[in-house]
Amino acid sequence: MTNRRRVIVGNYREGGWWWKLPVLSILWLLIAAPIVTAWIVTSKLRGYATDLPEVPDLTTWHATAPQTTRVHAADGTVLADLPFQDGKVVGHRTLVPLDKHPPHLVQAVLAAEDVRFWEHKGADYYAIARAAYANYNAGRVIEGASTITQQLARNLLPLEIGTERSARRKVREVLLARRIELKYSKREVLETYLGFVFLGQNAYGMTAAARAYFDRDLADLDLPQAALLAGLIQAPARLDPHRDPTAAKKRRDEILARMQRAGMIDYATSAAAASSPIELTRPVRRYGTIVPWYTEQVRQLLAGALPADFARGGLIVETAAHPALGAQLQTEAAAQADRWGKTQVAALVWDHRTGYVEALIGGRDWDPDRFDRMLRSCRQPGSAWKPMVYGAALESGAITPGSALRDAPIADYDEATGVHWKPKSGNRFRGIVLAQDAFAASLNAPAIDVLDRVGIPRVITFARRLGITSAVSELRPMALGASCVKPIELARAFATIARRGWSIAPRFAVRIRRGNQVLFDAAVPEDPQLDPARRYDRLAATAGEDPDIRIGADGGRRMEEPYAFQLADMMRAVTSRGTASAAAGLGRSTAGKTGTTNDNTDAWFVGFTGRMTAAVWLGFDNPIHKLGHEGDGAKAALPLWMRAVRAAEGARPNVAVPGPAPAGMSRATIDRESGLLVAPGAPGLTLWFRDGSAPTEVSGRPGTSPTDFGRAAREF
Repeated sequence: MTNRRRVIVGNYREGGWWWKLPVLSILWLLIAAPIVTAWIVTSKLRGYATDLPEVPDLTTWHATAPQTTRVHAADGTVLADLPFQDGKVVGHRTLVPLDKHPPHLVQAVLAAEDVRFWEHKGADYYAIARAAYANYNAGRVIEGASTITQQLARNLLPLEIGTERSARRKVREVLLARRIELKYSKREVLETYLGFVFLGQNAYGMTAAARAYFDRDLADLDLPQAALLAGLIQAPARLDPHRDPTAAKKRRDEILARMQRAGMIDYATSAAAASSPIELTRPVRRYGTIVPWYTEQVRQLLAGALPADFARGGLIVETAAHPALGAQLQTEAAAQADRWGKTQVAALVWDHRTGYVEALIGGRDWDPDRFDRMLRSCRQPGSAWKPMVYGAALESGAITPGSALRDAPIADYDEATGVHWKPKSGNRFRGIVLAQDAFAASLNAPAIDVLDRVGIPRVITFARRLGITSAVSELRPMALGASCVKPIELARAFATIARRGWSIAPRFAVRIRRGNQVLFDAAVPEDPQLDPARRYDRLAATAGEDPDIRIGADGGRRMEEPYAFQLADMMRAVTSRGTASAAAGLGRSTAGKTGTTNDNTDAWFVGFTGRMTAAVWLGFDNPIHKLGHEGDGAKAALPLWMRAVRAAEGARPNVAVPGPAPAGMSRATIDRESGLLVAPGAPGLTLWFRDGSAPTEVSGRPGTSPTDFGRAAREF
């Protein structure tokens, strides 16, 4: 009997697929989840990127970035580094090409901020993962992963990118960083970063930081200094070596260790650099120390004339300042002021041929008030005002240098104030005196006579034409300088006289440029500091112009040449035989006018040589204080003026003042008692006259018309 096995066939339709559904679900999730996740992520990224800002224009940033403005003297000396102002941000920055950065500085920055900079495409995903892991383990943010390109994007577009800590901002930052590196090379990105980054102490960029912390040029930084600056990028305030040298050194040494691990330096170099102490040197303060009055005037001129350019900075300002002359004059001015009871003092040296101001002193000390008395203080000029009176009278024909004037007592009563006015006139009244003699001796009564002849309105008009802008009194004491004027105004008027009637503005800044863009150029071909190429350029730019117009004589001629010549000749008499005859000790031809106010409150001397005009004032800010019995213009102001002229002129050849007479002039010798031509063989004063204006009658001859002021000279 054959044994058969029993085979049971199960019904596959009942429960055979129960185990397959989970498998299929898992397989579906494995396939669909990444797709869904990618779709979600892509949607998010698209959302973050919808309003992504345009890639910042690095080229434009370099061209327009706020930078430090540097002011130079005529000899190239740096007078000041002026900060830029960008909104509320005030700081220093000087952009330089990447090749000008020392290699070890670049390496230190990369080690500190982005060691894989040359390898990634704007975002370092390895660094992002590493930072995420470290921050997760620490339970807080202890490490960042922003590349240099990301930092640049965030800082160049802070409003567009945002500052909140969020995934959205980080993603936008990464996306923009990638776009930046698609448009610009790594070198362009790194160069921009090194010039942009803030490093504390108002320093933006490595060049400014090298100066702020070590007072060094960028190229002179050593490895420890470079590592310290690179370390500051993380937290400039917290790691400031001036405030916390320990924290700064720890961070510096960390950067050195990173450089070693990255193979940028070896162990011995790292150890040697880490063992060196932190030695800081604050930058030399130039502003306020080298010709401070001059530098401040230039700063104010920039801020007033070019406010937007000045705020943006990056200017190179070439001035006419002579630092050695300015320093010497400041010392001499303070010493002279000390001799007269520690008064205040103001002085100016001005090349009236070119318009260049060579030295400016606004007070005995720069601090504490910094009030420039030469440019802003309004003081009574005393007899230094008389050229305005005599000049107006010459021009109007009211007098000639040989006119006989009345030197006799004057008594006026002001009904409004109840004051009697009795001006003195030297040690005695002379009765009759020639105009040039009266001017040289600074006699007051003849000046009143001249004012009465010409009239107050004409004097004021004349003064305005010569550059006086201060209000001028319309009373008779104005003839004696009883109306205040700023010293710079009087200096400008005298310079116009020295220039035969051509007005010229004082020039402090000669050229202003930003890179190769010249914003202002007032250099004249006669400027001895110009190199040959630039002198040729200036000659070409001013070709065909009148020499006086060429050097910027604003307003043109303000006084006809013959009258300016006569007035300069009268001022020459002041320094050769008048109240300032001590000036003859200079050994060169000069002209000018002393000035002293009531009770010796103010002492002045303003005058010129053939090349330069100089002005000196001494007095107290509070006019209740006086200079003393002998504190007049000749004794208090003239000695400082002479020292200024001696220092400024040096060994230059003497130039005659007033120089050759213009056409239409002739000389005549005048009798001092009558104002007529002298008789043959008789003594007299030889003067310059316009043709046809000299007297024709001879003194002492029958039929002549004697000068009669009602009293003879002997009665006074």
